[in-house]
Amino acid sequence: MNFLAHFFLSGDDPALMAGNFLADFISNREVNELPAEVQQGIVLHRQIDQYTDSHAAVRQSIQRLYPRHRKYAPVLVDVYYDYFLVHNWAVYTTEEFGAFRQKAYAALYQYLPSMSAVMQKRVQGMVEADWLRSYGQFEGLEYTFMRMKSRTSMPEHLEGAVETLKVFQEEMDEEFRWFFPEVLGFVQDVFPTYIKNP
Repeated sequence: MNFLAHFFLSGDDPALMAGNFLADFISNREVNELPAEVQQGIVLHRQIDQYTDSHAAVRQSIQRLYPRHRKYAPVLVDVYYDYFLVHNWAVYTTEEFGAFRQKAYAALYQYLPSMSAVMQKRVQGMVEADWLRSYGQFEGLEYTFMRMKSRTSMPEHLEGAVETLKVFQEEMDEEFRWFFPEVLGFVQDVFPTYIKNP
């Protein structure tokens, strides 16, 4: 799961949203320095990742991408699933997508003082560029993958990532629609306090 899905799976809780975002960027030592309610978001993030990695639909999506994208196939699936969440948005909520994005960004700013200077800069860049909106557009995905290439050891395996999405869009949309209601159910089971307005 990428940023948008993790925000969505945090329900309407700003602390869970902040923790769910921070989980991939901080060490276990740094986790202990965060507010307790944000730490719960990190716990949720890790439980979601474990569930996602073992789900048959996700594994099927990864297998589809592996011949071309090798070890980056799981990373691409994470980003593609954000794309499909945008395009299936009305299936899962009546909340307007723009309003949701502003709520997610506001949650990050609420807990900005708890973050390192590096993370504060990352959050500000994310909000200014409206990353969550970009995940629903091919142009935005191109920019996302360009950023990824600059940080990876084998950027050639990210070449053609948007073209791959276009080729397998129908099949992977079906896999996403199989997976996402089930991960929602999982979150509601492991976090009984989860609340998501309809």
